[in-house]
Amino acid sequence: MDELKFLTVNWDRSLIIDTTIDDDLVRKLTPRILSLRQASDEPITIGLDSPGGSLASLDVLVSLLTGPNQSGTKSQIITVATHRAYSAAANFLAFGDYAVAMRHAQVLFHDVRFGGMDDVTPEKARDAAKSLQDANDAFALRLAHRVIKRLVWTYIDLRTQFDDVREKYSVTHKRYAKIVSAYARPDDDFQTVDLPTFATALWAKLSRQNDSLIRNVMQRLNRWIQLTKIVTAAPTYRPKGSRRAGLLDGSRYLHKLFEGEPKNFESSEEHLKLLLSLIVSDLASTKTDSVDFPVVLERAMREYAILNSMNDPKHIRYASNLLSRHGSIFFEGGLEGKTEEQQSELIAKAVPYATLLWHFCVLLCRELFEGEHVLKPADAQLLGLIDEVCGGGPIESRREFVVGTLSKDDEQQPSPSAEAG
Repeated sequence: MDELKFLTVNWDRSLIIDTTIDDDLVRKLTPRILSLRQASDEPITIGLDSPGGSLASLDVLVSLLTGPNQSGTKSQIITVATHRAYSAAANFLAFGDYAVAMRHAQVLFHDVRFGGMDDVTPEKARDAAKSLQDANDAFALRLAHRVIKRLVWTYIDLRTQFDDVREKYSVTHKRYAKIVSAYARPDDDFQTVDLPTFATALWAKLSRQNDSLIRNVMQRLNRWIQLTKIVTAAPTYRPKGSRRAGLLDGSRYLHKLFEGEPKNFESSEEHLKLLLSLIVSDLASTKTDSVDFPVVLERAMREYAILNSMNDPKHIRYASNLLSRHGSIFFEGGLEGKTEEQQSELIAKAVPYATLLWHFCVLLCRELFEGEHVLKPADAQLLGLIDEVCGGGPIESRREFVVGTLSKDDEQQPSPSAEAG
């Protein structure tokens, strides 16, 4: 019953945000937030009907609502799209510990934007563009941590339909399977994340206006996989007796000319390989007669920053831990009853698949911050942006699952009259 409390909207402990999210709203809501948190540690419900606003103000609101108080206690929030959840409000909705949308609600994601800029110069415009891109990528990474937990739940709910999906949408499934197999080939003896079928199921179930989302995400994933393959396959230095040049031969020679410390260069090898590969990849994709190298370098640096963040081992561990929590789903025979060594071996085998799922999730969030994406509640639930659609969505929500489980338990309990008899 306690779990149900953290999954159920409670308008008696709520805030309604029906205006722009800005500093004035933060000042207005702060006393109410502090009063609600002092009264109880139970979740606070946030009703959202907002055109969006400032991401900085959003951060302050989320911190006030969920951050630790003097005793170190944190709070949870249940976010509800009551009508419009646009821009910053869409992020607010997705950042909820449990996120709900009413059936008529509309969710809008788009790239981070400035509200206005005075005295614009070319230099200011370039700096603004870079700041916006950095903000897009940073928010995509933050959003991915919320989304991946919901995507795992979506995966569990959809997996009973996987056989039908592979048969009905065989062309799309084969295309996605080819992309994924270049990084991690499926093992018949090892059950884990079937990303090609999952992506195909999402693509098939999304509304027509949003079915390009998954196609674009898989194209991004394909580029990352191909880049990873090339960087891994390319020798760092020329092998002894070989005529094949290494990727960093010239760079290491140049470093020696500058009389640099060899250990400093060695510690940077993987980063240099990735950055050089991104630059050359961008140059190779340029179709014009001339190259604007500063722009190429800026794009490569942006990609390097986000890829470096995506590949951080802590993110991969987080994704792997999510899979291990559902051991019976993602590991053949489950993890229970196995020795610690056996569990570690299985989890290690699952790392490539967890990596793919994490990257799919981050790239999905990056795609949401490119252009504009108007999402119906059903689409938002499929994409892991919300947990539940009021009245039922394409996925059984956690609350619906808990209610169903409690109902079954009640049915199995003998009635008081039967016990008395």
